[in-house]
Amino acid sequence: MAEPEQIRSFGHDPTVHAKAEVHVEEVVVQRITEENLQKESAKALKFWSQTGLRIMLIMFIQLCNQSGYGVDWAVIGGLNAFDSWHSYFGFGTAGSTFATLNALMRIGTIVGSPFLAVSDVIGRRGTMFIGNVLTIVAALLQGLATGMPMFMAGRFILGFGSTLVASCSPQYMAEIAPVHLRGRLVGVMGATFHIGSIIMDAALIGFSQMPGNKAWRIPLLLEAIFPAIVVVLMYFTIPESPRYLVKIGRIQEAKEVIAKYQTTSQSIEEPIVGMVVSQIEESLESTRTGFKQSWNFAVFFTKVVRYRLLVLILYSAFQSWNGGGIVSYYLTPALETIGIHDEIPQLGINLGLVITYTVFTLLGAWIIDFWKRRTLIFSGLITIIAMQTCAIITSWRYNVSPSKATASLTILWMFMFQCFSATFIATMHNLYPVEVLSLNLRSKGMGLYGLIQGACGVVEAYGISIGIEKVGYKIWVVYIAYNTIQLGLSYFIFPETANLSLEEIDSVFETPGIQPVKMSLLIQKGKEEQAKMDREAREQNEHGVVEEVPRT
Repeated sequence: MAEPEQIRSFGHDPTVHAKAEVHVEEVVVQRITEENLQKESAKALKFWSQTGLRIMLIMFIQLCNQSGYGVDWAVIGGLNAFDSWHSYFGFGTAGSTFATLNALMRIGTIVGSPFLAVSDVIGRRGTMFIGNVLTIVAALLQGLATGMPMFMAGRFILGFGSTLVASCSPQYMAEIAPVHLRGRLVGVMGATFHIGSIIMDAALIGFSQMPGNKAWRIPLLLEAIFPAIVVVLMYFTIPESPRYLVKIGRIQEAKEVIAKYQTTSQSIEEPIVGMVVSQIEESLESTRTGFKQSWNFAVFFTKVVRYRLLVLILYSAFQSWNGGGIVSYYLTPALETIGIHDEIPQLGINLGLVITYTVFTLLGAWIIDFWKRRTLIFSGLITIIAMQTCAIITSWRYNVSPSKATASLTILWMFMFQCFSATFIATMHNLYPVEVLSLNLRSKGMGLYGLIQGACGVVEAYGISIGIEKVGYKIWVVYIAYNTIQLGLSYFIFPETANLSLEEIDSVFETPGIQPVKMSLLIQKGKEEQAKMDREAREQNEHGVVEEVPRT
């Protein structure tokens, strides 16, 4: 008979606590609230220094990583307004062919996602390098396509390569960023996704006036620019992830990277260096998951990891099915439902939506360290449900009695959707999945996250393209219903991860006998009470000093 599983969670042994008649969750909360990692990180680094410049160089490479994917986001949606593209391949702005082109990229994402686990073997940089090389190949296949099979092959390879880049980049950024800046830097990195989109959306307005097939071929070839910059510069400008270095036993090198990129003095003697390395080592030693092979995803179906898998599935679906596809890939047929058929107005609205999204994503990146994760998720869902409800009402009125007023209001709701989605949801796209995964699960987990998103994307590609062709503006009803259900599920299932180090979050999921949402809220409450006690102690000390001055 098999022995019962010996459960070890982050930083504690529950058998000891049981003997002492202490609740496990109280011990964990007490331990975590005593941690001072955020403060030590802030103390060790002045951003406006040589170290800050190095961080900005990393951000530039990550900008290129994200922008390469953002360019396609603009190109494939923008080209849908090009008559020359449709004439060359012989299909319409909606329906099964356009759905297949979008779905092929998602299928490539599904196939490529499991390979993200090789980042535990060849490193985060190696994985991003391969992904960018594949993206360059895909851009050439699409831009030089002589027929639909060649174009479709490019779409598939683009999905394969982009998932390695898009999934590994936030993981890398979360692991290299100073602890106190992690949320903000990952959020800003997510906003840079749209830099490529803005540049290409603006360029597409000019390309739309070019004669012949070069109008659509040139934008597709330009998809290779940002990946080429990464391929040429990456190994000369950014370090390997310290967490990967610790994982493979190169601890001294990891310390040097942490010192160089997370402290102003660049000294490995800084307290934060030892604290970060210790947390990484502790997470590696205390993991209960096993399954260390990079190819083995069976760990996600074990009892101890199953809850993380549930969160990943729901969050992947949430990001894919919240309605953003209508105002991006499928904007052209969506605008046609309210009487906007010309190329220039469609491309102009598209550019405006992307710029709006980018600006408000940057706002979201700023507030992410001040708002809790669950608050952002709830606020995002409630506001986008409201905007989608407004959009379906005005779209219905347009179909009953067409007018510029109702068409303009529908466009306004699209812009408001972008504002709220970007502020509350977009910056979480890259951060929350990384936070809910422990170190040993992170590479495989982000691969699985990409795989689930790809599968959701395939469903969405056919659902929107065929659905909008069949039912028109009524497609909004589907998203309103889904987002309402997602709001309820998020409240009961998504734990709070704000202001915890990546390794500390393990305790939320691995503490026996307590539901993760409850555990996360207990930790947050403990931190708030500890902060209050610290403030009161400081005030008392200051008051004591004031009292003593007259007596001396």
